[in-house]
Order: sequence, then structure tokens, then C-alpha cells
Amino acid sequence: MKHFSYISRRVPVRRILETGFALAFLLSILLTAAAWRYQAVCREICRDTLRLHILANSDTLEDQLLKLKVRDAVLDTVADLTADAETKQQAVEAVQAALPELKAIAQDVVQGRQTVEVRLEQMDFAAKDYGDFCLPAGEYTALRIELGSAKGHNWFCVLYPALCVGSSEARYTKAEENALVFGQYEVRFALLDTARDLARNLTD
Repeated sequence: MKHFSYISRRVPVRRILETGFALAFLLSILLTAAAWRYQAVCREICRDTLRLHILANSDTLEDQLLKLKVRDAVLDTVADLTADAETKQQAVEAVQAALPELKAIAQDVVQGRQTVEVRLEQMDFAAKDYGDFCLPAGEYTALRIELGSAKGHNWFCVLYPALCVGSSEARYTKAEENALVFGQYEVRFALLDTARDLARNLTD
């Protein structure tokens, strides 16, 4: 009788442990899935973004002011070039076709005081907080403008979506991308969505 009572007391403990291990395993799956989903959204943002990167000749006041003048002149033209772009690829194609024009604009501002290099390229960027929005770290397509030795402080912004040319309507096509960029993405929502997906897959 005592032996039976001892076994009966052990069974609930075993069940509790098994349930705990099962829940811990499920939680680890959900956390891993949420992290994967977050990284996937970051990659989509990198893929769907065209950035502008202007490198000043140096950090002297004169060179920094010149950089800003080039920025203003280039943005005026780029805003028109990408105004009708519905995708990042369309924006890239418009900018690619206008590279000689953009270089000429920058050279007109510089007026021979510095060399100017203008090109499109793939670049690694660190995570960047622009105040109204943030972009994750990763490899982006960028319109890169180098002034002189290009060793001064840089200026970064986003050409597509048009987040740095005064367009309040500029947004990504996917809700998750907008949520992450504009600060509304929460891991708990990703976990909930992932849990629902797992439950749906298990019941199908």
C-alpha cells in the first residue's frame, strides 16, 4: 500500500516535468521562429530599399557645407526621377540611367574644387536611426557620391521609398517592413503569428 502511494505521488511530478520540458521546447521553437522571421523582414527591407550615401572630402566646415549643397542639388533631381517608381527596381533603373546627369549636377556645385565620383553599388550599412524611422543593418543598394578624398563625415538617407525627400506617403509594400522601420514591430506579435502558423500546420 505504501509502495502504491509512493508511485501515485511520483506520477504527477513526472507529468509536471514532462509538461514543463514540452513547454520549454515549444517556447524555444517559437523564439527561434520569431528570430528567423525578424531577420527575414530585415532582409526584405534591405532588398526593397535604395539609399543615398554622400561622402565629404574632409571634416572641415567648408567641405561639410559643400557636401550639403551637393545633397540638396542631387535630391531635387532624384525626387523627380523616382517620383513614379512603384518598386525599388524601377527607382534603381531611373537613377542608373541618370548617373551622368547626377554627376554633372554635383560637379556644377563643386565647380572644380574637388573630384566627384557617382555610382550605384551594393554596400554594407550599420543599423541607423533617422529619428522618424530606423533601418536595420545589412547590405543595401546605394547611390554613392564621393567628393574629393571622401574621408569626411558622410550623409545617409533613403531614396526609395522616398523617406528623405519630403514624401509623407512613402511606405514599403509589406506591413511588417513598415512596422519594423517605423517602430511598431513587436516580437510578441511575431511570436503570436508564429504560434498560430504552427497550430494551423498541425491541424491541417
